[in-house]
Amino acid sequence: MNILFYGDCLTIMREKIPPQSVDLVYLDPPFNSNEDYNSIYQDETGRPLPDQVEAYTDTWVLDTEGLRIIRDLPLLLSEHGVNGHGANFLAALLSGLVHLQPDMAAYLAYMTERLVWIRRMMKPSASIYLHCDDTAAHYLKIVLDVLFGANNFRNAVIWKRTWAHNDPRRYGRITDTIFLYSKSSEYTWIPQHADYSEDYIRKFFRHEDARGQYRLVTLTGPKVSTGDSGSTWRGYSPTTSGRSWSVPKRIVRNLAGEEALNWPIKERLNLLDEHGYIYWPPKGSVPQFKQYLHEMPGAPIQNLWTDIDRLSPHSKERLGYPTQKPVALLDRIIRASSNPGDVVFDPFCGCATTIEAAERLGRQWIGIDITIHAIKRVARARLQDRLHLAQGTDYVIEGVPQNWEGALELWRQDPYQFQKWCVEQVEGFVNVKKTADDGIDGRIYFEMPGEDVLQCMALEVKGGANIGIADVGYLSSVLRYDNVQMAGLITLHEPGKQQEKNFNLKMALAGEIEIEGRSYPRMQMLTVREILDGTRFAMPSPAGRSDSGYESDLFSHQSN
Repeated sequence: MNILFYGDCLTIMREKIPPQSVDLVYLDPPFNSNEDYNSIYQDETGRPLPDQVEAYTDTWVLDTEGLRIIRDLPLLLSEHGVNGHGANFLAALLSGLVHLQPDMAAYLAYMTERLVWIRRMMKPSASIYLHCDDTAAHYLKIVLDVLFGANNFRNAVIWKRTWAHNDPRRYGRITDTIFLYSKSSEYTWIPQHADYSEDYIRKFFRHEDARGQYRLVTLTGPKVSTGDSGSTWRGYSPTTSGRSWSVPKRIVRNLAGEEALNWPIKERLNLLDEHGYIYWPPKGSVPQFKQYLHEMPGAPIQNLWTDIDRLSPHSKERLGYPTQKPVALLDRIIRASSNPGDVVFDPFCGCATTIEAAERLGRQWIGIDITIHAIKRVARARLQDRLHLAQGTDYVIEGVPQNWEGALELWRQDPYQFQKWCVEQVEGFVNVKKTADDGIDGRIYFEMPGEDVLQCMALEVKGGANIGIADVGYLSSVLRYDNVQMAGLITLHEPGKQQEKNFNLKMALAGEIEIEGRSYPRMQMLTVREILDGTRFAMPSPAGRSDSGYESDLFSHQSN
């Protein structure tokens, strides 16, 4: 079941994942923050690369696709069994936002459509945790209320994600919200506990005997009972104080097993007394229960989480994602709302924090991300190097092209993702720093003797069939004017024999470059078929990569 999917989660959920197949969903989607986030990688020398690698874009513009989703929303919700009045209300809300906040309408249309399909995937006993900030939290809660029912809202967890933030002319924004909803009233819930603070222990567990520290707790509850729980035991009747016996089930179960919970109240109290759990005061006859510190599970986790710190800049977990969440956060969520062997699903898995936590806790998992580098470069490296999992044996990757036909299909579906796939196949980085001609698709970095900064080969990717000598001429101009040492052209389609001859002649005019006693053509071309067969550009070893595969080097400077 352990699967990493590359692609839009909407498409994957529609076509690849059956209904009612997951036990827990966690999603940390784009927040509509109107920011472009970039992920920065370093080579093995610790030097930052000159350009940043695109992670994802969190900007939203209402286009025809967003308007279509909003228009068809009542029908979509009806097909998925969502309450008619709620569906109409949600459609009206998004329609109103088209004129008031079109960017918010676009974002909510995107999220609503995907949440509908997430709901379809969830088992009746499943829960969903949606992680967001205050940008759109109020709107997202309305969407969740409609899709899952307001009666299935369980919590709005507030996570203190940082300690201080300087936001000009307003209070610092240091918290995120995590909405918890269940699919039905019958859902998995395992209470979680945290260690007691030293102050709490000092204040309440003030007594100690041979068994350990303890505090005194009343053995009665607030209601009067005329039955067994109201009977007199050793001269004391709780009914005289308007109360009834309340015996700790956990201790009785530990001492005599599950069947002891059905014993008469006096026998259960005798059991506690025989094992030293009853405190008899020197004066008076009201017994109390000795609640030992070492037998307590800890303080129950509430809906304000301040005990899970953000990732520090030097954390071994940190992978360069500005929005990366700590494993401890997902560990708590997965422990609370799933059991070993359950399926955990993250439709925006990014740097695979959810996957790592699920794997460590013995859960099955499904992860989806729309960026090639998240699946192929980060998630896979995390699985291999941190968890020692083998692709094909412990998990599979789907959606990343494995042959020419797959590459062609990717280009037809999303030319930009095809471009990124090609760049990363040759161990390059997708370029986000615009050049003067605004056309370079990526760069492969390498070290060059006598140079303080990394040098690079500029990459241009062509997916269409109409490749001409002008494309080679353009790349030649990049080589002359863009301060790069080498230039490479990647093509999906094979050039004809005469065309290839002309290309080679044009590229040969760029000459060669000598690096550490070896000569390399300054201009080169590879086809996708050649790349899939393992051919790479003739050049020095790419920075940050090793002959054994670049994934392992990602973690060489931050392994556990």
